[in-house]
Amino acid sequence: MSKLIQMRRRIKAIETIKKVTHAMRLISMSAHSRLKSKQHALAEYVTAIETLFQKALHGSSAWTNPIIQPPPTSTKTLIIVVGSQKGLCGNFNNTLFARFNAHTNMGMHENIALIAVGKKATDELKKSAPHALVETYEHFTTSTFLAISHTLIKHITTQETPYAHVIMWSNVAKSFFIQKPLQTNLIPLTSGPHAFTSSGYQEEYREEYSAEEIINTLAMQCLEAHIERLLFESLLAEQAARFISMDGSTRNAQKLLDETRLQYNKIRQAKITKELTELIGSF
Repeated sequence: MSKLIQMRRRIKAIETIKKVTHAMRLISMSAHSRLKSKQHALAEYVTAIETLFQKALHGSSAWTNPIIQPPPTSTKTLIIVVGSQKGLCGNFNNTLFARFNAHTNMGMHENIALIAVGKKATDELKKSAPHALVETYEHFTTSTFLAISHTLIKHITTQETPYAHVIMWSNVAKSFFIQKPLQTNLIPLTSGPHAFTSSGYQEEYREEYSAEEIINTLAMQCLEAHIERLLFESLLAEQAARFISMDGSTRNAQKLLDETRLQYNKIRQAKITKELTELIGSF
């Protein structure tokens, strides 16, 4: 009888876990759908601001900026690590941290400054490199990522000595079922699809302010737009990873529940049969 009581308690516990994982699966899918509907608009905004910057840059080929184009005297590197706000999303964070540690020499921490975005990234960097950690953003959600990107830009632009390199490590969704770590070099931008060049545009503009002031403003807006896009992509990948993890957990819970119920019924039937046999034998 005691074994049957233990198995009934186990079945109830598995049912409770299944309800929780199923609810989290639905929440993740809903959040992913809401973010997905905004992805196209954000991508168009990034493309538009970059195109506008390129057009403005065409009229001033001699433009320079110590933040976007750091001088040779700059030696410090800023690395922004973007993790998830919550757990239960499979190897979403572990893969990112493993790739980050493999590509970053933390032994030279005096030349490296770290910024953690998300609670999981904050906890990881506080353990692995607390001396290099300069800022943390533990509350990383869909309602705060724009404010975080603005604060990051403020931090980058207010340094006495500009950073020689600004690198962001984050996850990106290659597809709904595949999320991969991505290393993005934000500063300096010298190559790649988001490089700052001054060719290919023939339009002319009348400028109310000085060309240097306009281009500097557009450069910061362009850099902030790229950071916003990377943070957004990380949130999108996080929800997809959590859905996949919770979907697998729900399926495993259902499988375990079926096996436990089958075992429970077998033991219960055997016990009933034994009691009937003893009752019949007593007559």
